[in-house]
Amino acid sequence: MKLLAIAQMTHKKILAGDIGGSHLTIGLFEEKESQLNLLHTERRAVDSSLSEDDILAQWYSIFRQYIDNPNDFQISLAMPAPFDYENGICLIKEQDKFKNLYGVNLKLKLSKGLDLPLTSIKFINDAEAFLQGEASFGKGANFSTLLGLTLGSGLGSAYKAGEQVMDAELWSSPFKEGLVEDYLGTIWFTNWAKKKFGREISGVKDILDSKDLNNEIGPLFKNYAKNLSEFLAREWRQHRFEAVVIGGNISLSSHLFIDQVSEGLRKEGIDLPIEISELGEMSALYGAASLYFDTSRLRVSS
Repeated sequence: MKLLAIAQMTHKKILAGDIGGSHLTIGLFEEKESQLNLLHTERRAVDSSLSEDDILAQWYSIFRQYIDNPNDFQISLAMPAPFDYENGICLIKEQDKFKNLYGVNLKLKLSKGLDLPLTSIKFINDAEAFLQGEASFGKGANFSTLLGLTLGSGLGSAYKAGEQVMDAELWSSPFKEGLVEDYLGTIWFTNWAKKKFGREISGVKDILDSKDLNNEIGPLFKNYAKNLSEFLAREWRQHRFEAVVIGGNISLSSHLFIDQVSEGLRKEGIDLPIEISELGEMSALYGAASLYFDTSRLRVSS
């Protein structure tokens, strides 16, 4: 358990959440004197294809367990784009998740459903939350400019320049014969399995767990590394960030491709530190919770 010492906190409890298409990860933080104490974390499976009422019912049942005093309680949620983060309105409609939440004012719904004031509910882009957490408490702490990538079912991306972290929205950027996400997200692996073997898989883990595919893993990740190094070289030439921090489910297999990515960059004359997230899913929770405090005044102790 980590204790985060902090000055001038004004809130008592923060429930930070990272909401994805298939899961909800939450962390409960409590302010106690000069410390922000991480009390509890949990991950729940959720179904983002359900109706609006059913999705909200799932969330309510989870969040209500932690609300003991609405007057001293705040919620901060990391959500995927597109989303109106200031007003709390979901704008997702062309992705395979949360389609039934399109146009829904989630801030208002949560306020009424949980009996919390609107001012106690905030939203942050999930890629921004990841990079904010890593920049404040993880592998990005020693860099002023960063690119953060979450490699998973989709591609999350954010830039950090000084104290500002912003969504980079690179998933839909043109790349090769399609979009960046087509070559760096899970879809690249699922398309490979279907095209080469006629096999339906859900992600990288299915490939690694299939003994009959052992001989394919080396060449597969070599090609993936080539895609990633080409993409990073392009972005570095444009933004000149000091380092890259990578998270997401695909990063759990980084030992299979990260050295080749670095080698590809060096061949292009680019010496770029590539850091793999040490906080994992916690990075987005720390980033989301940071909406309620000043990370520049924070220190981490064990």
